[in-house]
Amino acid sequence: MAPCRRIAPPTPCECHEDVGLNSQSAGNSADIASLIQQAQESTRQGAWSQAATLYHRILESSPDNVEALGFLGIQALSAGEFERSAAYFERALQQHPDDASLYKNLGLALRARGAFTEALAAFDQALRRKQEFPVALLHKGAILEHLGRQDEAVSAYVRALAQAEQFGLLLHSATLPDSVRNLLNRALHSAQQAREHWLARALAPVRKRYGSEALRRVDRCLAIHHGREPKIQMHPRQHPTLMTFPDIPAHGWHEHDAFPWMAELERHTDAIRTELLEVLHDDAGFRPFVEIPKDHPGADYWRAVNQSPSWNAFFFFRDGKRFEENHRRCPATSAVLDSLPLIRVAEHSPEVFFSVLKPDTHIPVHTGVINCRLVAHLPLIIPPACGITVGGETRSWREGECMVFDDTFEHEAWNRSDRTRVVLIFDIWNPYLTVAEQAAMRVVVEELGHFNEAHGLKGQIYASS
Repeated sequence: MAPCRRIAPPTPCECHEDVGLNSQSAGNSADIASLIQQAQESTRQGAWSQAATLYHRILESSPDNVEALGFLGIQALSAGEFERSAAYFERALQQHPDDASLYKNLGLALRARGAFTEALAAFDQALRRKQEFPVALLHKGAILEHLGRQDEAVSAYVRALAQAEQFGLLLHSATLPDSVRNLLNRALHSAQQAREHWLARALAPVRKRYGSEALRRVDRCLAIHHGREPKIQMHPRQHPTLMTFPDIPAHGWHEHDAFPWMAELERHTDAIRTELLEVLHDDAGFRPFVEIPKDHPGADYWRAVNQSPSWNAFFFFRDGKRFEENHRRCPATSAVLDSLPLIRVAEHSPEVFFSVLKPDTHIPVHTGVINCRLVAHLPLIIPPACGITVGGETRSWREGECMVFDDTFEHEAWNRSDRTRVVLIFDIWNPYLTVAEQAAMRVVVEELGHFNEAHGLKGQIYASS
Protein backbone atom coordinates (compact mmCIF):
# COMPACT_ATOMS: atom_id res chain seq x y z
CA MET A 1 0.00 0.00 0.00
CA ALA A 2 1.43 3.35 -1.00
CA PRO A 3 1.56 6.01 1.75
CA CYS A 4 -1.36 8.43 1.65
CA ARG A 5 -0.55 11.84 0.27
CA ARG A 6 -2.74 14.91 0.12
CA ILE A 7 -3.43 15.65 -3.53
CA ALA A 8 -3.54 19.40 -4.13
CA PRO A 9 -6.47 20.84 -6.13
CA PRO A 10 -5.71 21.91 -9.67
CA THR A 11 -5.00 25.50 -10.55
CA PRO A 12 -7.48 27.37 -12.75
CA CYS A 13 -5.11 27.46 -15.71
CA GLU A 14 -4.90 23.67 -15.76
CA CYS A 15 -8.21 23.43 -17.50
CA HIS A 16 -8.99 26.94 -18.72
CA GLU A 17 -8.78 25.83 -22.32
CA ASP A 18 -11.91 23.72 -21.74
CA VAL A 19 -14.02 26.72 -20.62
CA GLY A 20 -15.55 27.63 -23.97
CA LEU A 21 -17.40 24.37 -24.45
CA ASN A 22 -20.57 25.03 -26.36
CA SER A 23 -22.93 27.98 -26.21
CA GLN A 24 -25.97 26.06 -27.49
CA SER A 25 -28.85 26.06 -25.02
CA ALA A 26 -32.60 26.31 -24.75
CA GLY A 27 -32.39 30.07 -24.17
CA ASN A 28 -30.39 30.85 -27.26
CA SER A 29 -32.05 34.23 -27.84
CA ALA A 30 -30.37 37.36 -29.15
CA ASP A 31 -29.98 38.62 -25.57
CA ILE A 32 -28.27 35.40 -24.47
CA ALA A 33 -26.01 35.50 -27.51
CA SER A 34 -25.02 39.06 -26.66
CA LEU A 35 -24.26 38.14 -23.06
CA ILE A 36 -22.17 35.17 -24.19
CA GLN A 37 -20.19 37.42 -26.53
CA GLN A 38 -19.55 39.88 -23.67
CA ALA A 39 -18.54 37.07 -21.30
CA GLN A 40 -16.14 35.61 -23.83
CA GLU A 41 -14.55 39.03 -24.38
CA SER A 42 -14.16 39.47 -20.61
CA THR A 43 -12.51 36.05 -20.42
CA ARG A 44 -10.07 36.96 -23.21
CA GLN A 45 -9.15 40.11 -21.28
CA GLY A 46 -8.67 38.18 -18.03
CA ALA A 47 -11.59 39.96 -16.34
CA TRP A 48 -12.71 36.78 -14.59
CA SER A 49 -15.06 38.42 -12.08
CA GLN A 50 -16.88 40.33 -14.78
CA ALA A 51 -17.12 37.18 -16.90
CA ALA A 52 -18.56 35.27 -13.94
CA THR A 53 -21.22 37.92 -13.41
CA LEU A 54 -22.22 37.68 -17.05
CA TYR A 55 -22.34 33.88 -17.00
CA HIS A 56 -24.54 33.98 -13.88
CA ARG A 57 -26.92 36.28 -15.77
CA ILE A 58 -26.92 33.81 -18.65
CA LEU A 59 -27.90 30.96 -16.31
CA GLU A 60 -30.83 33.01 -14.97
CA SER A 61 -32.39 32.92 -18.42
CA SER A 62 -30.83 29.73 -19.72
CA PRO A 63 -30.22 27.37 -16.76
CA ASP A 64 -28.68 24.65 -18.95
CA ASN A 65 -26.23 26.79 -20.91
CA VAL A 66 -23.18 24.54 -21.11
CA GLU A 67 -20.64 27.30 -21.66
CA ALA A 68 -21.78 29.16 -18.56
CA LEU A 69 -21.87 25.99 -16.48
CA GLY A 70 -18.38 25.05 -17.60
CA PHE A 71 -16.89 28.46 -16.81
CA LEU A 72 -18.55 28.71 -13.40
CA GLY A 73 -17.54 25.14 -12.60
CA ILE A 74 -13.88 25.99 -13.19
CA GLN A 75 -14.20 29.24 -11.24
CA ALA A 76 -15.67 27.37 -8.27
CA LEU A 77 -12.92 24.78 -8.54
CA SER A 78 -10.19 27.43 -8.39
CA ALA A 79 -11.96 29.04 -5.42
CA GLY A 80 -11.94 25.76 -3.49
CA GLU A 81 -15.72 25.33 -3.72
CA PHE A 82 -15.51 21.74 -4.86
CA GLU A 83 -19.11 20.68 -4.22
CA ARG A 84 -20.45 23.60 -6.23
CA SER A 85 -17.89 22.98 -8.97
CA ALA A 86 -18.91 19.33 -9.33
CA ALA A 87 -22.57 20.34 -9.42
CA TYR A 88 -21.94 22.73 -12.32
CA PHE A 89 -20.11 20.06 -14.34
CA GLU A 90 -22.80 17.44 -13.63
CA ARG A 91 -25.47 19.85 -14.90
CA ALA A 92 -23.42 20.49 -18.04
CA LEU A 93 -23.00 16.77 -18.64
CA GLN A 94 -26.76 16.31 -18.62
CA GLN A 95 -26.78 18.41 -21.80
CA HIS A 96 -23.56 17.01 -23.30
CA PRO A 97 -23.02 13.48 -21.95
CA ASP A 98 -20.32 12.71 -24.53
CA ASP A 99 -18.04 15.65 -23.74
CA ALA A 100 -14.69 14.24 -22.54
CA SER A 101 -13.46 17.59 -21.25
CA LEU A 102 -16.52 17.98 -19.01
CA TYR A 103 -15.87 14.56 -17.51
CA LYS A 104 -12.21 15.49 -16.99
CA ASN A 105 -13.22 18.68 -15.20
CA LEU A 106 -15.74 16.81 -13.08
CA GLY A 107 -12.94 14.41 -12.17
CA LEU A 108 -10.79 17.37 -11.08
CA ALA A 109 -13.53 18.66 -8.79
CA LEU A 110 -14.22 15.23 -7.29
CA ARG A 111 -10.52 14.54 -6.82
CA ALA A 112 -10.03 17.90 -5.07
CA ARG A 113 -13.01 17.09 -2.83
CA GLY A 114 -11.37 13.80 -1.83
CA ALA A 115 -13.93 11.63 -3.62
CA PHE A 116 -11.24 9.54 -5.26
CA THR A 117 -13.37 6.58 -6.41
CA GLU A 118 -15.90 8.90 -8.03
CA ALA A 119 -13.13 10.97 -9.59
CA LEU A 120 -11.54 7.84 -11.02
CA ALA A 121 -14.87 6.93 -12.62
CA ALA A 122 -15.12 10.43 -14.14
CA PHE A 123 -11.63 10.23 -15.66
CA ASP A 124 -12.48 6.78 -17.05
CA GLN A 125 -15.59 8.26 -18.66
CA ALA A 126 -13.44 11.00 -20.20
CA LEU A 127 -11.00 8.43 -21.58
CA ARG A 128 -13.80 6.30 -23.05
CA ARG A 129 -14.81 9.32 -25.08
CA LYS A 130 -11.30 10.51 -25.92
CA GLN A 131 -8.59 7.86 -25.75
CA GLU A 132 -5.72 10.27 -26.43
CA PHE A 133 -6.15 12.51 -23.40
CA PRO A 134 -2.83 12.73 -21.51
CA VAL A 135 -4.02 15.12 -18.80
CA ALA A 136 -6.89 12.78 -17.87
CA LEU A 137 -4.46 9.84 -17.82
CA LEU A 138 -2.05 11.75 -15.57
CA HIS A 139 -4.80 12.51 -13.05
CA LYS A 140 -6.03 8.94 -13.23
CA GLY A 141 -2.51 7.70 -12.50
CA ALA A 142 -2.18 10.06 -9.52
CA ILE A 143 -5.41 8.76 -8.00
CA LEU A 144 -4.47 5.12 -8.57
CA GLU A 145 -1.09 5.79 -6.95
CA HIS A 146 -2.82 7.49 -4.00
CA LEU A 147 -5.07 4.44 -3.61
CA GLY A 148 -2.06 2.10 -3.57
CA ARG A 149 -2.85 0.55 -6.97
CA GLN A 150 0.72 1.00 -8.17
CA ASP A 151 0.75 -1.26 -11.23
CA GLU A 152 -2.40 0.38 -12.59
CA ALA A 153 -0.92 3.80 -11.85
CA VAL A 154 2.23 2.96 -13.82
CA SER A 155 0.10 1.82 -16.76
CA ALA A 156 -1.78 5.13 -16.75
CA TYR A 157 1.46 7.09 -16.43
CA VAL A 158 3.22 5.20 -19.24
CA ARG A 159 0.31 5.79 -21.61
CA ALA A 160 0.08 9.43 -20.56
CA LEU A 161 3.78 9.98 -21.19
CA ALA A 162 3.60 8.36 -24.61
CA GLN A 163 0.72 10.65 -25.56
CA ALA A 164 2.40 13.69 -24.02
CA GLU A 165 5.50 13.00 -26.12
CA GLN A 166 3.40 12.58 -29.25
CA PHE A 167 1.69 15.94 -28.64
CA GLY A 168 4.98 17.68 -27.83
CA LEU A 169 4.09 18.34 -24.19
CA LEU A 170 7.38 16.92 -22.90
CA LEU A 171 9.42 19.02 -25.28
CA HIS A 172 7.58 22.16 -24.16
CA SER A 173 6.90 21.21 -20.53
CA ALA A 174 8.24 24.55 -19.26
CA THR A 175 5.24 26.29 -20.79
CA LEU A 176 2.70 24.06 -19.02
CA PRO A 177 0.81 25.05 -15.85
CA ASP A 178 2.68 24.09 -12.67
CA SER A 179 0.07 21.48 -11.73
CA VAL A 180 0.35 19.66 -15.06
CA ARG A 181 4.15 19.90 -15.09
CA ASN A 182 4.28 18.47 -11.56
CA LEU A 183 2.06 15.59 -12.65
CA LEU A 184 4.31 14.92 -15.65
CA ASN A 185 7.37 14.85 -13.39
CA ARG A 186 5.61 12.48 -10.99
CA ALA A 187 4.66 10.22 -13.89
CA LEU A 188 8.22 10.25 -15.24
CA HIS A 189 9.63 9.31 -11.86
CA SER A 190 7.11 6.54 -11.24
CA ALA A 191 7.42 5.05 -14.74
CA GLN A 192 11.21 5.23 -14.58
CA GLN A 193 11.36 3.38 -11.26
CA ALA A 194 9.03 0.66 -12.53
CA ARG A 195 11.02 0.32 -15.76
CA GLU A 196 14.32 0.05 -13.92
CA HIS A 197 12.99 -2.68 -11.62
CA TRP A 198 11.61 -4.55 -14.65
CA LEU A 199 14.96 -4.41 -16.47
CA ALA A 200 16.93 -5.39 -13.36
CA ARG A 201 14.87 -8.58 -13.03
CA ALA A 202 15.17 -9.33 -16.73
CA LEU A 203 18.95 -8.87 -16.74
CA ALA A 204 19.55 -11.03 -13.68
CA PRO A 205 20.19 -14.28 -15.67
CA VAL A 206 22.64 -12.46 -18.00
CA ARG A 207 24.42 -10.95 -15.01
CA LYS A 208 24.65 -14.35 -13.35
CA ARG A 209 26.13 -15.89 -16.50
CA TYR A 210 28.72 -13.23 -17.35
CA GLY A 211 29.23 -11.34 -14.08
CA SER A 212 28.56 -7.71 -13.19
CA GLU A 213 31.93 -6.46 -14.45
CA ALA A 214 31.08 -7.72 -17.96
CA LEU A 215 27.91 -5.60 -17.86
CA ARG A 216 29.55 -2.46 -16.52
CA ARG A 217 29.00 -0.47 -19.72
CA VAL A 218 25.43 -1.79 -20.02
CA ASP A 219 24.71 -0.58 -16.49
CA ARG A 220 26.14 2.82 -17.36
CA CYS A 221 24.07 2.93 -20.55
CA LEU A 222 20.91 2.40 -18.50
CA ALA A 223 21.99 4.86 -15.80
CA ILE A 224 22.45 7.56 -18.45
CA HIS A 225 19.21 6.58 -20.11
CA HIS A 226 17.27 6.91 -16.86
CA GLY A 227 18.93 10.16 -15.88
CA ARG A 228 20.93 8.80 -12.95
CA GLU A 229 24.17 9.77 -14.71
CA PRO A 230 24.78 12.78 -16.96
CA LYS A 231 24.60 12.38 -20.72
CA ILE A 232 27.93 11.69 -22.38
CA GLN A 233 29.58 14.03 -24.83
CA MET A 234 28.85 12.83 -28.35
CA HIS A 235 29.87 13.71 -31.88
CA PRO A 236 27.88 16.83 -32.88
CA ARG A 237 26.22 14.90 -35.71
CA GLN A 238 25.33 11.86 -33.59
CA HIS A 239 21.84 11.81 -32.09
CA PRO A 240 20.51 8.39 -30.94
CA THR A 241 16.75 8.61 -30.53
CA LEU A 242 16.46 5.87 -27.89
CA MET A 243 19.66 5.49 -25.87
CA THR A 244 23.44 5.77 -26.07
CA PHE A 245 25.86 2.94 -25.37
CA PRO A 246 28.92 4.54 -23.70
CA ASP A 247 32.68 4.13 -24.07
CA ILE A 248 32.79 2.90 -27.66
CA PRO A 249 34.50 4.75 -30.54
CA ALA A 250 32.20 7.16 -32.34
CA HIS A 251 32.63 6.36 -36.03
CA GLY A 252 30.07 7.35 -38.62
CA TRP A 253 31.59 5.05 -41.22
CA HIS A 254 33.08 1.67 -40.22
CA GLU A 255 35.76 0.25 -42.44
CA HIS A 256 35.50 -2.97 -44.39
CA ASP A 257 38.35 -4.85 -42.68
CA ALA A 258 36.50 -4.82 -39.33
CA PHE A 259 34.07 -7.44 -40.73
CA PRO A 260 35.89 -10.56 -42.01
CA TRP A 261 32.63 -12.24 -43.06
CA MET A 262 31.90 -9.57 -45.68
CA ALA A 263 34.13 -11.09 -48.36
CA GLU A 264 31.93 -14.19 -48.44
CA LEU A 265 28.78 -12.08 -48.72
CA GLU A 266 30.26 -10.05 -51.58
CA ARG A 267 31.14 -13.27 -53.40
CA HIS A 268 27.37 -13.92 -53.75
CA THR A 269 26.56 -10.49 -55.21
CA ASP A 270 25.74 -11.79 -58.70
CA ALA A 271 23.39 -14.51 -57.39
CA ILE A 272 21.61 -12.01 -55.13
CA ARG A 273 21.32 -9.48 -57.98
CA THR A 274 19.83 -12.12 -60.29
CA GLU A 275 17.05 -12.80 -57.78
CA LEU A 276 16.55 -9.09 -57.26
CA LEU A 277 16.04 -8.55 -61.01
CA GLU A 278 13.42 -11.32 -61.04
CA VAL A 279 11.38 -9.76 -58.23
CA LEU A 280 11.73 -6.32 -59.81
CA HIS A 281 10.40 -7.77 -63.06
CA ASP A 282 7.45 -9.36 -61.24
CA ASP A 283 6.83 -6.08 -59.39
CA ALA A 284 5.21 -7.90 -56.45
CA GLY A 285 6.04 -8.01 -52.75
CA PHE A 286 7.25 -4.43 -52.51
CA ARG A 287 5.89 -1.83 -50.09
CA PRO A 288 6.84 1.74 -49.18
CA PHE A 289 9.61 1.77 -46.60
CA VAL A 290 8.10 4.79 -44.82
CA GLU A 291 4.53 4.20 -43.74
CA ILE A 292 3.59 6.94 -41.28
CA PRO A 293 -0.06 7.90 -40.69
CA LYS A 294 -0.74 11.18 -42.43
CA ASP A 295 -1.90 12.81 -39.17
CA HIS A 296 1.25 11.82 -37.25
CA PRO A 297 3.37 14.80 -36.11
CA GLY A 298 6.38 13.48 -38.07
CA ALA A 299 4.52 12.79 -41.31
CA ASP A 300 5.14 16.20 -42.86
CA TYR A 301 8.93 15.82 -42.64
CA TRP A 302 8.75 12.52 -44.57
CA ARG A 303 6.03 13.55 -47.03
CA ALA A 304 8.24 13.15 -50.13
CA VAL A 305 8.70 9.41 -49.49
CA ASN A 306 5.90 8.62 -47.03
CA GLN A 307 3.56 5.88 -48.28
CA SER A 308 5.22 6.28 -51.68
CA PRO A 309 6.84 3.77 -54.05
CA SER A 310 9.66 6.28 -54.58
CA TRP A 311 11.39 4.45 -51.70
CA ASN A 312 10.21 0.87 -51.81
CA ALA A 313 11.30 -2.15 -49.81
CA PHE A 314 11.21 -5.88 -50.43
CA PHE A 315 11.45 -7.26 -46.89
CA PHE A 316 13.10 -10.48 -45.83
CA PHE A 317 12.75 -9.45 -42.18
CA ARG A 318 11.09 -6.47 -40.56
CA ASP A 319 10.95 -5.92 -36.80
CA GLY A 320 12.21 -9.48 -36.46
CA LYS A 321 9.34 -10.93 -38.51
CA ARG A 322 10.38 -13.28 -41.31
CA PHE A 323 8.64 -12.83 -44.67
CA GLU A 324 8.48 -16.44 -45.80
CA GLU A 325 7.17 -15.82 -49.31
CA ASN A 326 9.98 -13.38 -50.07
CA HIS A 327 12.55 -15.87 -48.79
CA ARG A 328 10.97 -18.55 -51.02
CA ARG A 329 11.23 -16.31 -54.07
CA CYS A 330 14.93 -15.57 -53.37
CA PRO A 331 16.46 -18.85 -52.12
CA ALA A 332 20.09 -17.90 -52.79
CA THR A 333 19.68 -14.58 -50.99
CA SER A 334 17.89 -16.31 -48.13
CA ALA A 335 20.70 -18.84 -47.71
CA VAL A 336 23.30 -16.06 -47.59
CA LEU A 337 21.26 -14.15 -45.03
CA ASP A 338 21.19 -17.22 -42.79
CA SER A 339 24.99 -17.13 -42.68
CA LEU A 340 25.26 -13.45 -41.66
CA PRO A 341 25.72 -12.25 -38.05
CA LEU A 342 22.40 -10.41 -38.05
CA ILE A 343 21.06 -8.84 -34.89
CA ARG A 344 18.24 -10.98 -33.56
CA VAL A 345 16.01 -9.20 -31.06
CA ALA A 346 12.47 -10.48 -30.73
CA GLU A 347 9.91 -8.13 -32.35
CA HIS A 348 12.67 -5.67 -33.35
CA SER A 349 15.45 -7.26 -35.43
CA PRO A 350 16.63 -8.37 -37.94
CA GLU A 351 15.70 -5.68 -40.42
CA VAL A 352 16.70 -6.94 -43.89
CA PHE A 353 15.40 -5.74 -47.25
CA PHE A 354 16.10 -4.74 -50.82
CA SER A 355 16.00 -0.94 -50.64
CA VAL A 356 14.67 0.43 -53.94
CA LEU A 357 15.23 4.13 -54.55
CA LYS A 358 13.48 5.42 -57.65
CA PRO A 359 14.94 8.17 -59.89
CA ASP A 360 15.00 11.72 -58.54
CA THR A 361 14.34 10.61 -54.95
CA HIS A 362 15.96 12.00 -51.81
CA ILE A 363 15.83 10.39 -48.35
CA PRO A 364 15.99 13.28 -45.86
CA VAL A 365 18.43 13.54 -42.98
CA HIS A 366 17.52 11.27 -40.07
CA THR A 367 19.09 9.26 -37.25
CA GLY A 368 18.70 5.80 -35.73
CA VAL A 369 17.76 4.62 -32.27
CA ILE A 370 20.91 3.26 -30.60
CA ASN A 371 24.63 3.11 -31.40
CA CYS A 372 25.16 -0.54 -30.47
CA ARG A 373 23.62 -1.35 -33.86
CA LEU A 374 25.21 -0.73 -37.28
CA VAL A 375 23.64 -0.73 -40.73
CA ALA A 376 25.26 -2.60 -43.63
CA HIS A 377 24.66 -2.09 -47.36
CA LEU A 378 25.45 -4.50 -50.18
CA PRO A 379 25.09 -2.36 -53.35
CA LEU A 380 23.39 -4.27 -56.18
CA ILE A 381 22.26 -1.74 -58.82
CA ILE A 382 24.01 1.64 -58.65
CA PRO A 383 23.44 4.21 -61.40
CA PRO A 384 25.55 7.38 -61.55
CA ALA A 385 24.55 10.41 -59.43
CA CYS A 386 23.66 8.33 -56.37
CA GLY A 387 25.21 8.85 -52.96
CA ILE A 388 24.93 8.72 -49.19
CA THR A 389 26.23 11.07 -46.50
CA VAL A 390 26.86 9.88 -42.93
CA GLY A 391 28.04 12.28 -40.26
CA GLY A 392 28.95 14.86 -42.88
CA GLU A 393 31.08 12.46 -45.00
CA THR A 394 29.73 11.51 -48.42
CA ARG A 395 30.55 8.20 -50.07
CA SER A 396 29.42 6.47 -53.25
CA TRP A 397 28.13 2.93 -53.49
CA ARG A 398 30.08 0.46 -55.62
CA GLU A 399 28.26 -2.63 -56.79
CA GLY A 400 29.34 -5.68 -54.82
CA GLU A 401 31.33 -3.73 -52.17
CA CYS A 402 29.78 -3.62 -48.69
CA MET A 403 29.50 -0.40 -46.69
CA VAL A 404 28.79 -0.14 -42.95
CA PHE A 405 27.80 2.89 -40.91
CA ASP A 406 26.38 3.91 -37.54
CA ASP A 407 22.91 5.22 -38.29
CA THR A 408 22.75 7.27 -35.08
CA PHE A 409 24.85 9.75 -37.05
CA GLU A 410 22.87 12.11 -39.25
CA HIS A 411 22.57 10.48 -42.65
CA GLU A 412 20.77 10.98 -45.94
CA ALA A 413 20.77 9.36 -49.39
CA TRP A 414 19.74 10.28 -52.91
CA ASN A 415 19.27 9.04 -56.44
CA ARG A 416 19.60 11.89 -58.94
CA SER A 417 19.81 9.58 -61.94
CA ASP A 418 17.11 8.41 -64.35
CA ARG A 419 17.41 4.76 -63.24
CA THR A 420 16.49 2.80 -60.10
CA ARG A 421 19.07 2.26 -57.36
CA VAL A 422 18.92 -0.90 -55.19
CA VAL A 423 20.97 -2.01 -52.19
CA LEU A 424 20.52 -4.90 -49.78
CA ILE A 425 20.28 -3.45 -46.25
CA PHE A 426 20.69 -5.34 -42.98
CA ASP A 427 21.61 -4.57 -39.38
CA ILE A 428 24.48 -6.00 -37.32
CA TRP A 429 25.99 -5.48 -33.88
CA ASN A 430 28.57 -2.77 -33.39
CA PRO A 431 31.88 -4.73 -33.24
CA TYR A 432 32.97 -2.78 -30.16
CA LEU A 433 30.38 -4.63 -28.05
CA THR A 434 31.36 -7.85 -26.32
CA VAL A 435 29.30 -11.03 -26.49
CA ALA A 436 28.06 -10.37 -22.95
CA GLU A 437 27.04 -6.84 -23.87
CA GLN A 438 25.23 -8.03 -26.97
CA ALA A 439 23.29 -10.54 -24.86
CA ALA A 440 22.42 -7.86 -22.30
CA MET A 441 21.35 -5.25 -24.85
CA ARG A 442 19.19 -7.84 -26.59
CA VAL A 443 17.38 -8.33 -23.28
CA VAL A 444 17.15 -4.57 -22.67
CA VAL A 445 15.48 -3.82 -26.01
CA GLU A 446 13.15 -6.81 -25.84
CA GLU A 447 12.12 -6.05 -22.27
CA LEU A 448 11.51 -2.37 -22.90
CA GLY A 449 8.97 -3.55 -25.46
CA HIS A 450 7.51 -6.10 -23.04
CA PHE A 451 7.28 -3.46 -20.30
CA ASN A 452 5.32 -1.11 -22.55
CA GLU A 453 3.12 -3.93 -23.81
CA ALA A 454 2.32 -4.90 -20.21
CA HIS A 455 1.23 -1.30 -19.64
CA GLY A 456 -0.89 -0.86 -22.74
CA LEU A 457 1.58 0.26 -25.42
CA LYS A 458 1.66 -2.64 -27.83
CA GLY A 459 4.29 -2.33 -30.56
CA GLN A 460 6.34 0.45 -28.99
CA ILE A 461 9.92 0.02 -27.82
CA TYR A 462 9.78 2.80 -25.36
CA ALA A 463 7.70 5.54 -23.87
CA SER A 464 9.39 8.65 -22.57
CA SER A 465 11.69 8.62 -19.58
